[in-house]
Amino acid sequence: MKNHIPNNELDRLIRALSRSKAALPDLCRALGQGELFLLMEYHPELVDATIEIKNGLRFPFIQVQSVQGPTVPAYTSLERANEGLTRCHAPIMKYVIGSMNARQTLEVIGKMDFTMTLNKGCSTGEVWLPANLLRDVADGSVFRPLPSNGPRNMNLTLIPPADYPTDLVQAAYEVFRQHRNFRAAWIFTRDDQPATYFLIVLMEPRDQTQLHDLRLVVQSIGGREHSVLTEAVNEQSAEHIAAMFKCGPPFYLAPDYPAPTAPPANPS
Repeated sequence: MKNHIPNNELDRLIRALSRSKAALPDLCRALGQGELFLLMEYHPELVDATIEIKNGLRFPFIQVQSVQGPTVPAYTSLERANEGLTRCHAPIMKYVIGSMNARQTLEVIGKMDFTMTLNKGCSTGEVWLPANLLRDVADGSVFRPLPSNGPRNMNLTLIPPADYPTDLVQAAYEVFRQHRNFRAAWIFTRDDQPATYFLIVLMEPRDQTQLHDLRLVVQSIGGREHSVLTEAVNEQSAEHIAAMFKCGPPFYLAPDYPAPTAPPANPS
C-alpha cells in the first residue's frame, strides 16, 4: 500500500486551483508562508549542510523543462518532494532535497527571472508560476488593493455574447459566485486597443480586497494575447448604474439584483 501524504494548506489550494481559477488569490496568500522544498544536485557535502545564498554565486537549485520552458521545481513539504522524485523515476543519489524560507525562495527565484512549478509531478497536481508573480508575492505588492475610480471616459464597445472570451468569463463567474458583492459585469473593447479587454463590474457594497482578487484572477487568464483592465462602476450613482445597463445587457447579473429601467426620453 502506498504511504498516504496528508494535505497541508498549500496542497489543498493547489487542488482547488485545478478546479477553479478563483483559488489563485488564496494560493498567493499561503505561498509565502513557512518553507518550500527544492532540489539540488547530489553531493556528499550537501547532506545535512546549511548553505548561504550570496550574490554572485551560481544558482544552486535544479531547473527542469516544462511546456513553458525551464522552471524551478519547488514542493510544499519534504514528503511531496520525495513523491515528485519517485513519480518521475529520479535515480537514487541524483538529488538532495533542501528547504528554505518560502518568501526568500520566491524572492531569489523571481529576481533571477526564473519561473517556478509547485509540486511538479505530484498527485496534488502542479502549478506553474511566472517570475513576476513570484516577485510580487515576495514583496507583498500582489496583496495591495489598487484604487479604483470607476470607468474612465473612453469610447468602449460592448462585446456581444457570441464573442465573449470564454476563459475570462468563466474565471470571472467563479469569483462572482464566491462573493455576493458582485452584482453585474460587462466586457468591452476599444477599436484602438484590440488586445485589451475592459471588465467593468458593479459591486454593492464595494470591497477593495475582493476587487483586487478579481483583478488577480482575470489578469492570469488574459496571458500574453490579451491584457484585462478591471474597473468598478460608481455604485453610489444611480445615473452611472443606469448608463451601464443602457450600454447593453451584462454578461453576469446577480439573480437577486433588479436591473434598473431606462429613464424616459426627454421630450423634444
